Amino acid sequence: MAEPRHHDLVLTGGTVIDGRGGPAVVADVAVDGDRIAAVGAPGALAGRRTLVVTGKVVSPGFIDIHSHADFTLAVDGRAQSSVAQGITTVVTGNCGHGVAPVTDRSAPLVPTNIPGWRAEWDDRQTWSTFADYLDALRGQGVGVNVLPLVAHGALRLAVAGFETRALRRAELDRMRAMAAEAMDAGAVGLSTGLEYAPGLAADTNELITVAGAVGERAGLYASHCRNRTDRIVEAAQEAVTVAGRTGCRLQLSHFVRRPTAADRSLFHRAVDVVRAGPTRSRLDVFPFPHGPTPLPTFVVPMSIRDAPRREVARRLADRSLLDELDQRFVDALAGGVAATCFLASDGGDGSLVGRSLGDLAGEWDLSLPEVVLEVLRRADVDFYDAVVVERVFDDADLRWALLQPDFLVMGDGLTGALDGPLAGHAMCASDWGYAPQMLGRFVRDERLVPIEQAVARMTAEPAAQLGLADRGVLVAGYRADIVVFDPARVGTAVREDALISMPAGIDEVLVNGAAVVSAGRFTGALPGTVGHRPG
Repeated sequence: MAEPRHHDLVLTGGTVIDGRGGPAVVADVAVDGDRIAAVGAPGALAGRRTLVVTGKVVSPGFIDIHSHADFTLAVDGRAQSSVAQGITTVVTGNCGHGVAPVTDRSAPLVPTNIPGWRAEWDDRQTWSTFADYLDALRGQGVGVNVLPLVAHGALRLAVAGFETRALRRAELDRMRAMAAEAMDAGAVGLSTGLEYAPGLAADTNELITVAGAVGERAGLYASHCRNRTDRIVEAAQEAVTVAGRTGCRLQLSHFVRRPTAADRSLFHRAVDVVRAGPTRSRLDVFPFPHGPTPLPTFVVPMSIRDAPRREVARRLADRSLLDELDQRFVDALAGGVAATCFLASDGGDGSLVGRSLGDLAGEWDLSLPEVVLEVLRRADVDFYDAVVVERVFDDADLRWALLQPDFLVMGDGLTGALDGPLAGHAMCASDWGYAPQMLGRFVRDERLVPIEQAVARMTAEPAAQLGLADRGVLVAGYRADIVVFDPARVGTAVREDALISMPAGIDEVLVNGAAVVSAGRFTGALPGTVGHRPG
């Protein structure tokens, strides 16, 4: 009788949730190299190394389809905050914010438009093309798989800076060519940020032109749409039009109405518009009512953005800027929003982190708009790293979205670490906590979503949306991106005013078959891949 094959590793005794939404089963999972070798009956698989995971869930590693870790990964590739919560793949370049390509026109502007980029780390930026950027990450090594979107904002900066005009044909052709180059280098799609500079200057035809190169390469169009209040239906229609005209799959980012929107029915109509679109369409949401916003997006007009950051910082110290603030922002602060706007990052020494704008107004004896400008003044050239978490979702809307099978669960944050250059740096609660928040609070405690569906919406569903043929499901032949978690313990202590906390209950994390978390501890391994290679 032949001896049983001995695999490199067998996870035995666990409850397997394979990512496809079917019922959990007790099974063993074998790994050889960077691949899943087999999923079999308990005790049927032999391994040179065996890990007993009885009483725990074994699932595919989580895929964060909405991350802003483009630059923080270049500062520290370990991605501790991601792997700590079982995330094995991050999709960067969202909301039109990206770090590549970089041209002579955009070189002084890109650092002023990226959360997490500080002047002290300028030497980390060694790339010009998108391919150069991916090679820089590969050369450094990363703890997670990195699948970048090419950001429309980076492309527009590359040809026209922060100018608000319509682009010339030659500029549009250049943007389209750069999008094609990025896709060929390993990007998975294109993102837009149509509430932010410089994306807000683009019209629909511009978006269709640039996204055309992405659709030709079977890519994703991920859009932070123009409006999630009174014009949310029109914003959804624009996104569907771009996807339909280009053939891209469509992803609507954090697509939940803002609490200031009076008519909830518009939100549901907008979701129906997306669902009726002609291409594969999904939406996404993070499982917290608070979300991140860089302070400059509220207060820095496009008219002063088209300059090196030292010059922008000088202009931010001019009190006359108070006269140019968006009145909607001023009204929102006066209406009580400031009490729930907490600084996630202050662009400085961290002394203001966790404080609300309302608290600072009282302490400094300043008006709320003056407080915002004072925070930016103190941040100086790192003004874009002054970020608040604000209440962006109504609780009822959040729960409704979390119930929907086509709302993927994501993070919308950065990657951070407990030590090294990123220690103490965060953007939002999701950085360290979105996966355990979903699994602990909304699956186990509130029983809002069945665990199999929650796992599917963090694994197989985003993998399909990204066009991945070998990740997101626990089946033989797929990449061995695996997380082992204790469903009784999984959870997070992060809050809107305390963003950094190790998750509980995430015990083992494998990326391409290599342990990045073992017995709840970081290993320091850097087994992640960078970029998408179709087929």
